[in-house]
Amino acid sequence: MMFRIYLPCFCLPLLFFASIKAIKVIGWHVTVTAGDDAQLFCEAIETTEPLTTIRWQRHTKKKPTNTDFLVITSSGKEEHINGLGGRVKFAGNSAVLDGSILLSNVTLLDEGNYTCIFSVFPSGQYKTEIHLRVQVPPVVTVGTNVPAVAGDTEGILATCTAANAKPAAEVLWSLGALNNTVKVQNTVTVDSEDRYTVKSNLIGTASKDLNQKKVQCVVTHPGLKQKLELSYTLDIHYPPQVVYISSAGDQGETCEFLCATDANPKPTNFTWGRSFPVNETLSSGVNSSLIVQLTPDSNGHYYCVASNQYGEAVGYLYMYDKTTPESKTCWTLFILTLVAGVCCFLFWKFELFQRINKILRRDIGQPVRTESPDRAEGTNTCNKTLYWDHTLAWWRGLSSFK
Repeated sequence: MMFRIYLPCFCLPLLFFASIKAIKVIGWHVTVTAGDDAQLFCEAIETTEPLTTIRWQRHTKKKPTNTDFLVITSSGKEEHINGLGGRVKFAGNSAVLDGSILLSNVTLLDEGNYTCIFSVFPSGQYKTEIHLRVQVPPVVTVGTNVPAVAGDTEGILATCTAANAKPAAEVLWSLGALNNTVKVQNTVTVDSEDRYTVKSNLIGTASKDLNQKKVQCVVTHPGLKQKLELSYTLDIHYPPQVVYISSAGDQGETCEFLCATDANPKPTNFTWGRSFPVNETLSSGVNSSLIVQLTPDSNGHYYCVASNQYGEAVGYLYMYDKTTPESKTCWTLFILTLVAGVCCFLFWKFELFQRINKILRRDIGQPVRTESPDRAEGTNTCNKTLYWDHTLAWWRGLSSFK
């Protein structure tokens, strides 16, 4: 009988403690990119006890001690303390024991542990801890601090830097046809705030042939919505190569010449001079053109020296003005000589014709013998016939003489 009386008294505490153990506060860890908003979910389940308050605490790099920053009453009223102010707001529902909050414009200093505490009556406080992880996308640049200079030794042709990222970014290169020409070398550093900087160097022997070749740096990071692809054109410096001199056209009595060469960077100075018949410097500066007056004194050997900070190269020009007085005199003498020769030839032909004509006239003037006196009156006709026969023979002889 006594056992029956004390049994309910013994079971009631067990049921009470069982109901206490059944209350749970759930939440989950959050990863967010710097600059975005983070929603911290927190909820109490398996209890019907009335809510007293919901409190949030944080333990971050900025706040190394665990301190309250938000208190929500059972009626849903918010109390902000210790500095977050308008950056945090209650996003849950106290009536259903949802204590979620929204933290806006998250920075790396917000990374840390956040504690959600439910106070219910009469059981007391129940809590869970939520870890906020902030990832920082990298700042990516491609280039070189010091331009590569053409030579025989290996050096850095380009550097792709993914800086101040959390976690470290992955940096790769898309090299295309240069895949077997250069190699990649990566270095990783980390600062006091656990931000990583990855530098990826393209190593190779700089040559003129590599100048203006295209490469691409590819960066992958969880804080980036997609792969970041940055194109880069290799910039290889080298001195001037072969110098070319070309005519830019004539302007009356003047002629302009241009001096050009392949160099990187472009030549910073052009020096024009003449080495023959006199040795003299004509001009020097950034202008690559030379204007020459077309006079007898302008004939000679010219040169152009193109230079930049790595070296120089020279090109040569020989100019001869065909319109000088000396050349005009020579042409005049040649034409006069040709005309005189033609006149002499024609005069000789005329004299030859006169001589042949005299001979013909002398032969034709002699009387023609006839067998009968009755035909004497036909002398003129015969003479005429003989004259034309001799004339025809003369023209045939003259033709054969030609």
